[in-house]
Amino acid sequence: MAYSCTDFVDDVLNDMVIRSWIKPDQYGPGDPQAQCDAVLGAIGDADVSLRLAADAKQFHAELLDAVESLAGVAEQHGALALANVVYLQTAILKGGVIELTRKEADAFSFVRDLPSGGRWWQSVKLIE
Repeated sequence: MAYSCTDFVDDVLNDMVIRSWIKPDQYGPGDPQAQCDAVLGAIGDADVSLRLAADAKQFHAELLDAVESLAGVAEQHGALALANVVYLQTAILKGGVIELTRKEADAFSFVRDLPSGGRWWQSVKLIE
């Protein structure tokens, strides 16, 4: 039996549903445009997620190049700075921000000295 275009589309859609990348209610079986929109939307979301994951990985690599270990962050900058490193990496991964007081930001300013420090600092919001 030959594998058809319909079989291919069904397999792709079913796999994306299983992975929770799309929902079956986003398209109907007889609506190729809605099927395409659902798949392209999931691909766009995956592209953003992959970029954010790469950014979080780069942040971690730059940090470890600068301090050699996570324990080094605590030793050099304090336990709160270590906690904020973890919070910042998570914020970068999710495309969000962390909120720091001016005092916390001053103790965390070593992040600005990383090769991409200006980029990472965009995920820091100062609060009063």
